[in-house]
Amino acid sequence: MKNTLPSRFRSRLLCLLLAALFCCAFPAVRAQAEEAAAADLTSRCTLKVASGKNSLKKLKDRDYKTYWSSPGGAKAWIEVTLPKQETASGVWLQWYDRNHPWALQVQDASGAWTETEHTEGAYLSEYLPLPEGTNHFRIANPEKETSRMRITELHIYSSGTLPAEVQQWESPAAKADLMLLAAHPDDEVLWFGGALPVYAGERGKVCQVCMVVPTMPYRRLELLDCLWTCGVRNYPVWGKFSDKFSATLKKQYTYWNRNRLYKQVTEWIRRFHPDVLLTHAINGEYGHGAHRACADAVQYALRYAADSEKWPDSVREHGTWDVPKCYLHLYGQNQVTMDWSVPLDAFGGKTGVEVAREAFRCHVSQQKTDYRVEDFGSCDCRLFGLYRSLVGEDTGAGDFFENLE
Repeated sequence: MKNTLPSRFRSRLLCLLLAALFCCAFPAVRAQAEEAAAADLTSRCTLKVASGKNSLKKLKDRDYKTYWSSPGGAKAWIEVTLPKQETASGVWLQWYDRNHPWALQVQDASGAWTETEHTEGAYLSEYLPLPEGTNHFRIANPEKETSRMRITELHIYSSGTLPAEVQQWESPAAKADLMLLAAHPDDEVLWFGGALPVYAGERGKVCQVCMVVPTMPYRRLELLDCLWTCGVRNYPVWGKFSDKFSATLKKQYTYWNRNRLYKQVTEWIRRFHPDVLLTHAINGEYGHGAHRACADAVQYALRYAADSEKWPDSVREHGTWDVPKCYLHLYGQNQVTMDWSVPLDAFGGKTGVEVAREAFRCHVSQQKTDYRVEDFGSCDCRLFGLYRSLVGEDTGAGDFFENLE
């Protein structure tokens, strides 16, 4: 059929159609630009150091067992140059075995290095931003810092949205909703399954992890990766107890000082004021003496933490605290089976146990062991018992915070 619209109307209609298409497309283009991921530029950067050139490759090998060590004092720096036309937006450092203050520096017009950002080095894993358009900078000791740097991994990012794995930790909790006391890195998901993904990642609870045994430096970094994957954002704390295996509680206390463990757990409870406390099975899951000791210490510390006469130094610092609810893994009374199979919006529909299994893979050094996150069998990560409650018995709803909310 012949088009009978006048040409002026056809032109107007065409303009309206183009305008509509532009209006629809422009937000998508803008959103795409806003959501562009920052690229890891580390492998394309040129690194220069005052000393330790031969070990610079260890900063890029993504192996937590290797590290670059600097000289001390003013020679503790890494000079970074990006390819022409490329700029960096920030730096993520992971320290080998101890936290370290560090700064980012750029050159001024006279060629002198001036500090743009610095941190006191509270965490083993830290990120600092760079001024927009930075192509050349240094990672260095802040003013008056003289100790050597021991960096295991360096990550330099372009502008854009930082990848989800870049860790920007918050300080340990001033007040925890949930405190998880575990013996070793990896216990936090092996025996507690979806607890951290569900309560920290999905429900946004403040979850404080207290790790009794620090173990090897690389395992502490694996723990950070695991916790971050689970959605935990408050930095964990570590005890200073040796990594010893025993099959009985009595034997474990030949390695550890019982009173010192009780005191440490009591102090953590007073410091973090948890509404819910989780810890190991009384039998140590598969019989591990360190796990047994954690459960034993919690049973005593629950009483001690509320007693102002017990260890008054920590009372003066943190006050006393009477924990409203405490669950022990596999405890035989007042049992509850947690449902870790519910899809979680915070993790794109993955379930709590799926996230826990993914997080366990962050413990790279433990992947050749027989340990697995299992929601079945004798060490079922879903099965807990309400050891103590100040707010009444559970009704079987499957929620650690039942009667608290």
